[in-house]
Amino acid sequence: MYQELQTQAFNWLKNKYNQDNNFTFSVRQKANKGAELNYFIGTEKSRYFSTTFWYVPVAYPGSSSDLINLVFTITRNKKIEFHLQFNQTKNPHDDQNTYALEFIQSIKPLFKEVFPDGLYAPDANKMEFFAAYSKPIYSSFYELQNDLEMFLDKIIPIVDKQIVVLKEKYPTFTAHRFSSDDQEKMFKKMEERFEKYRVIENLTEELEEEEELLMVDSEIDFDFPLNQILYGPPGTGKTYNTINKAISIANSEFNLEQDRDIIKKEYDRLVKNGQIVFSTFHQSMSYEDFIEGIKPQIEEDSDGNKTVIYEIKNGVFKLISEKAQEKRLKEETINHQFDFDDAWDSIINEANVGLENNNLLKLSIQTPNLGLKIVDVTEKGNLKLKPIYSEEAKEYIVSYSRTKILQNAFPDLSVIKNIDKEFRAVIGGSNSTAYWAVINYINQKINSEKTTTRQEVVLPTLPHVLIIDEINRGNVSQIFGELITLIEEGKRLGNEEELKVTLPYSKKEFGVPSNLYIIGTMNTADRSVEALDTALRRRFSFIEMMPDIGVVEKTEFLDFPRVQIMQKINERVELLLDKNYTLGHSYFIKDNFRASFKNEIIPLLQEYFYNDFGKIGLILGRGFVREKEISKFSQKSVFADFETRNEIEIIKSYELIPFEEVEFNNALELLLA
Repeated sequence: MYQELQTQAFNWLKNKYNQDNNFTFSVRQKANKGAELNYFIGTEKSRYFSTTFWYVPVAYPGSSSDLINLVFTITRNKKIEFHLQFNQTKNPHDDQNTYALEFIQSIKPLFKEVFPDGLYAPDANKMEFFAAYSKPIYSSFYELQNDLEMFLDKIIPIVDKQIVVLKEKYPTFTAHRFSSDDQEKMFKKMEERFEKYRVIENLTEELEEEEELLMVDSEIDFDFPLNQILYGPPGTGKTYNTINKAISIANSEFNLEQDRDIIKKEYDRLVKNGQIVFSTFHQSMSYEDFIEGIKPQIEEDSDGNKTVIYEIKNGVFKLISEKAQEKRLKEETINHQFDFDDAWDSIINEANVGLENNNLLKLSIQTPNLGLKIVDVTEKGNLKLKPIYSEEAKEYIVSYSRTKILQNAFPDLSVIKNIDKEFRAVIGGSNSTAYWAVINYINQKINSEKTTTRQEVVLPTLPHVLIIDEINRGNVSQIFGELITLIEEGKRLGNEEELKVTLPYSKKEFGVPSNLYIIGTMNTADRSVEALDTALRRRFSFIEMMPDIGVVEKTEFLDFPRVQIMQKINERVELLLDKNYTLGHSYFIKDNFRASFKNEIIPLLQEYFYNDFGKIGLILGRGFVREKEISKFSQKSVFADFETRNEIEIIKSYELIPFEEVEFNNALELLLA
């Protein structure tokens, strides 16, 4: 409603200017925070905005404002009112402010003739203040247009006339109606401001949309399955990526777009904290190592005699499961502070007690030794106040709703310079002194009535991660035992289908917590993959990690054509075996590629092909594999003297060229040929 009313007021004023270039008015020039796209001075929070029609620069120590303002206000009932006010200090500090004071004082009697029912501040006040208010409160801008036009038609000629009078008396007095040039400059500056902040606003909206998309992506990334296995050929970064995934689960706020050293430090911190545990399966891994078992312990007495005892020891999985279920407590200080409603109830209670005991509650005001007393509490729960000094004085109503609005706007009354003006700007016409007295009481109550308690707060459990490297190398059925069922998401603790089992050694009930994540790795080139338990396959999400040529492309290696070498080798391996035996990108990004080729790539190919060097030759070429010389003599002469010797068809034999003899650059060229 606030922005809509501003737009309607601006369009109405601008239309009058278009019809008559002498009808000029001010618009906001500076972009205060939160008001960058506003037409006029004012804020949505205070529910008012204002304009003026004259340039009369005034200021006094501690404040600055327009001398004359047309103010539009939105009431608490979402109605509209307007008024024109004149405001100037009675203690001017220079000539311009002195002339301005005399200027509005000369307007005051003329103003009274036109608006006898206007508001006129007492002569004793420090400020010269008077204003004329619209009589009705309007439901829309359309309703007030005619009244506003008549209102301005009466006021503007008076002000224009008195400017001429004062300027004749004081030639240095700065005061004039805005010119059409001034108006156009203001419009231009306003449009530039609008254009600038509309661009910013659009960018902000775009950024917010991007952030929302990122948040959605983030939610997808961090929606990790409870049980997952990263599988793929060797060298594809499975173990490397378990660190990233484990950190993302255990500390979702950590930024993984950092140097590897920083990421590894965070991983080490989480391991030290017990949130991440790393384990590797192997052929001798057992249920007793993983869940719990009886382990021998040697005790030695004071005489040095040793005795073997047997204790039940928890395994890796049980330890981290119990750690994941540990309660986290935090001691917090809680401040219990009065809010407005508490303070209002307090003043009502005290007022009622005073009324019952004939000892009325007295409230102080800004003037020393004076004050107001609460003489009644109405049926609607509002307060009736009257001055202390006279029983015949007028009573004032202070309502709950208007007081709450004012207290919210002025939680610190010391910042107010003119309570009448500033209170009216928020709630319209009212007895500002009465409201000030009640708000002063309420603010003091809110600031004084505080209690502090300390209590333990139960924090959410932290996510924990168990990494099982080479999960397929162990006998999974034997290692997990009956817990293979319990790791299913639906059967975790806290779920509707939760299951617990009684462990065979400790005889204690055990279940798997829902905040324990299991990440396994599996090398598809390993022959033990075929023996992977079907039950395990069904309970884990499998995430394939294949060789990624892009990782090699990202680093511009100048020594060898590594991308092409990786492509050629993997194409040939896939034809001879299958894609699960291809070589991962990690072998091709080592700093010393020659050493990697010798110590990792060639031995891996030997393992793949069981020393079938003929097939290795099909992959690496003549630069790395050669035909084997069996003897200096005839191949057939190698065999014992027997009838069939001449009938044997000799099959060629191949061998790896010793790496020290390999011309590496030439060999790579032959590989790529």
